[in-house]
Amino acid sequence: MEDDEYEEGMEMDMGGHQHLQHRGYGAEEEVEGGYAGGGDGEDEEEEARDEEEITQEDAWAVISAYFEEKGLVRQQLDSFDEFIQNTMQEIVDESADIEIRPESQHNPGRQAEFAETLHKISFGQIYLSKPMMTEADGETATLFPKSARLRNLTYSAPLYVDVSYRVVKKGHDCEEVTETAEYPKVFIGKVPIMLRSSYCTLFQQSEKDLTELGECPYDQGGYFVINGSEKVLIAQEKMSTNHVYVFKKRQPNKFAYVGEVRSMAENQNRPASSMFVRMLSRAGAKGGSSGQYIRATLPYIRADIPIIIVFRALGFVADKDILEHICYDFSDTQMMELLRPSLEEAFVIQNQQVALDYIGKRGATVGVTREKRIKYAKEILQKEMLPHVGVGEFCETKKAYYFGYIIHRLLMCALGRRAEDDRDHYGNKRLDLAGPLLGGLFRMLFRKLTRDVRSYVQKCVDNGKEVNLQFAIKAKTITSGLKYSLATGNWGQANQAGTRAGVSQVLNRLTYASTLSHLRRLNSPIGREGKLAKPRQLHNSHWGMMCPAETPEGQACGLVKNLALMVYITVGSAANPILEFLEEWGTENFEEISPAVIPQAAKIFVNGCWVGIHRNPDLLVKTLRRLRRQIDVNTEVGVVRDIRLKELRLYTDYGRCSRPLFIVENQRLLIKKKHIRALQQRETPDEGWHDLVAKGFIEYIDTEEEETTMISMTIRDLETSRHNPGEAYSETYTHFTS
Repeated sequence: MEDDEYEEGMEMDMGGHQHLQHRGYGAEEEVEGGYAGGGDGEDEEEEARDEEEITQEDAWAVISAYFEEKGLVRQQLDSFDEFIQNTMQEIVDESADIEIRPESQHNPGRQAEFAETLHKISFGQIYLSKPMMTEADGETATLFPKSARLRNLTYSAPLYVDVSYRVVKKGHDCEEVTETAEYPKVFIGKVPIMLRSSYCTLFQQSEKDLTELGECPYDQGGYFVINGSEKVLIAQEKMSTNHVYVFKKRQPNKFAYVGEVRSMAENQNRPASSMFVRMLSRAGAKGGSSGQYIRATLPYIRADIPIIIVFRALGFVADKDILEHICYDFSDTQMMELLRPSLEEAFVIQNQQVALDYIGKRGATVGVTREKRIKYAKEILQKEMLPHVGVGEFCETKKAYYFGYIIHRLLMCALGRRAEDDRDHYGNKRLDLAGPLLGGLFRMLFRKLTRDVRSYVQKCVDNGKEVNLQFAIKAKTITSGLKYSLATGNWGQANQAGTRAGVSQVLNRLTYASTLSHLRRLNSPIGREGKLAKPRQLHNSHWGMMCPAETPEGQACGLVKNLALMVYITVGSAANPILEFLEEWGTENFEEISPAVIPQAAKIFVNGCWVGIHRNPDLLVKTLRRLRRQIDVNTEVGVVRDIRLKELRLYTDYGRCSRPLFIVENQRLLIKKKHIRALQQRETPDEGWHDLVAKGFIEYIDTEEEETTMISMTIRDLETSRHNPGEAYSETYTHFTS
């Protein structure tokens, strides 16, 4: 290796020497021209130096810029900021207005002057002030983390909301009279504040100021102070929602293959509704070898329903229509044969009403009329089956395509054309950080608060008392609810089933390194007694995302992990900009296409929801990546092009692990020596890391996208691929060390 470097140095030196000699001759012949030529030569040399490839040492300058801007607990801080800035307001906005009608039986004998009275309460804008504390004499003062620790206080900030109270009175002559009262900034509780987040008093303070406030300048923040003790929220692993998984069952079993989707609509506060599609094994079916029936399990329906009946209930009656939504291609006889038993099984049911009644009979309600059963089945299909595809009136086509896609995946797996999915692949996992964890808790507590307001106002109205909203809103609900979970680590409301334990832990302060390690820890919520080895093992997809060595010994081995140094966990962004972009760039909706064209085009998924097909996915991917590098599309968006399966999967959701990589085009790094020099000579810290991402030298790649990219391990690999074009790769990224 040293010889190579020596030879390269020789070549450069010789080249430089020849250059100088050449300039010398020019100077002898014509002095002025010589000087001018000399100037040009120097400029050229300067330019050549600027365009030089970077070395491994230069990469460290970029890594330093990353840590200067991001620090080691950025994933915690960004997640919390997202919760305060957006999630809380969204939760308040999505809560329905409280509507109360007085019960007329409470004033017998009196003829009401109005035929109908309606009380309406709605919540508006929320406000969060700086962390405050109230002294014994009632004085308020700004609270700093140091005094919270010393005086065993909770480092939290008051939360206010605008409340509007309307009384609509309808007279006997149908005239309406509306009285409105606005209550601005009503106190609804205190929210614990994460240290060093945008809402903390220590945010962007200089080292000198921090020292004066009694804080360590090297402390990274990312934890809470609850009753004087430091608490950290451990990131919780979960399977990603809206994702189709197909698993092969170990035989002997009633089922051979199972396809499952945990479907969750965006911005919905309901738990995920699961849907399963199961193929019976040959032994499991009573009809001998011919009985590979496929059944679907719908939410709130007791028995498994044959898949063809589900299609007919959705309004697709003809066998041809149904098969088009599953196979797409009628020349695929193997797949059609696998569906034959299912078609024969559902032959008796040949219209939508009968199919809906069949499903309704197996519902939770027993002994109701046929009309009610059909209505019940319709509602289940509309609201509970695959809610992420849509919960409105006209989503049947979309749902039929998605349901067909699940079955298609199941059949591909059964025919051996596609491997079963891997539960332990890190692309299939999402991490719940402080933001989503607090968001779920706040949603629960805010709902409780509105329920209490409703019952208080109902009481007042029934008894003819004056409504006082200050008494109606119990600020203690949110304050003590958030405090309880952070203090005990039991995530959820006290004395309620389904609470998770150990989510919040006392921050480890043994050494500086142990503190940092604790702030970057992950937990898999699997029982520690389980004998399963798979979830504990190091998976290929952990490479570059998880530390392979730092995991405890004993029971929690492999279930408690730590993030690698440069990993960033996505905060999540709205999918609407992506959907609008796709519409403009020629994505065809299901309404516009016939199923026969699907095999020729690429299926497009956004956060697991199939939105349409595209005839030219190459161009689409190139455009998306270009826009992401220009920050016209959020840098967190994952673009996964699966060429073999003809799928393009786009992700904008939260909790994906991603890491920054240098971008390479035509086997050359886009970042050059001049950019490194500018980085090292920058005067303000703003021109650092963010600038490199904005200029398109670096981009974040998540676990799933990583599998569709070529990553060069060293800069020397790139040189080799340039010199041996036979071995070169068309698109190669090179990555940082982690």
